[in-house]
Amino acid sequence: MDGGQSPRPQQHHRMPEREGNNNHDIEGMDGAAEGDWWQNSSSNALLRYDDRGSICEPLMRKRTINTTSQIAIVGANICPIESLDYEVVENNLFKQDWRSRKKKHIFQYIIMKWTLVLLIGLLTGLVGFFNNLAVENIAGLKLLITSDLMLKERYFTAFLAYGGSNLVLAAAAAAICAYIAPAAAGSGIPEVKAYLNGVDAYSILAPSTLFVKIFGSILGVSAGFVLGKEGPMVHTGACIANLLGQGGSRKYHLTCNWLRYFKNDRDRRDLITCGCAAGVAAAFRAPVGGVLFALEEAASWWRSALLWRAFFTTAVVAVVLRTLIEFCRSGKCGLFG
Repeated sequence: MDGGQSPRPQQHHRMPEREGNNNHDIEGMDGAAEGDWWQNSSSNALLRYDDRGSICEPLMRKRTINTTSQIAIVGANICPIESLDYEVVENNLFKQDWRSRKKKHIFQYIIMKWTLVLLIGLLTGLVGFFNNLAVENIAGLKLLITSDLMLKERYFTAFLAYGGSNLVLAAAAAAICAYIAPAAAGSGIPEVKAYLNGVDAYSILAPSTLFVKIFGSILGVSAGFVLGKEGPMVHTGACIANLLGQGGSRKYHLTCNWLRYFKNDRDRRDLITCGCAAGVAAAFRAPVGGVLFALEEAASWWRSALLWRAFFTTAVVAVVLRTLIEFCRSGKCGLFG
């Protein structure tokens, strides 16, 4: 070398391995300059040293508090979504149970199914008529007040009346949905499809969801939102069918023991399929359209007996709506008709 100077030997530092099975939490390694080196100290903290050997801030420090999430406990029910059992296990026990039933029980089972689909059609038709009646009267009254103010050349007052009424209706619809039944948000068709395909989410067919669905859709449509009552009517029909199929609600202590035959997933699925078809029929006054919607879009399990029950349900809805609309032609329903 020039000048007879020998090069300085390079020092290689190796970090000793950590002893024990301690858990370390990385505090951060930002700002570590090139050439800095770090090693483990006896205080169980991983320190960083610079070229001069001075200690910088610790890179890793031993965690002394157990922060394990208690949700990770095996067996904890952290998700309310359940899968439904639609398959019938035809084993010897199941066949023996059906053979042990008398003809009277089988006849009662069949009559109960047709009676329930009749009730589903009646109630869904009444709810559909109530929705139309309420929307036409609320929206019509709002427009009448605005028109009277504009005829009097009070344009700013008319604007305030129209905008204020829309704001109140929209706020009321959002409030009952947010604070009573958040599961009622949206059209409800994806939730019904999920249930008919074996996925049961929390409160999607509960009585509170039915209440918010009916009044929320009325307030939302009356407020002038760009939405309709078709999707909510599908969800409404499914909620009505679910409540009838399980004999009410156990949460509100409204159950009936005589509906014990239908407290299973398979029969409830068939009733909700009929309710879905009834909702479409109530929204469009189209019985065949409701059956086709349930067959093509919603249900994944279908058979001929369910086809006839669904068509009977939609026919009942059409008859109810036709009768009530003819009654309102006499002018006894306010602004409706």
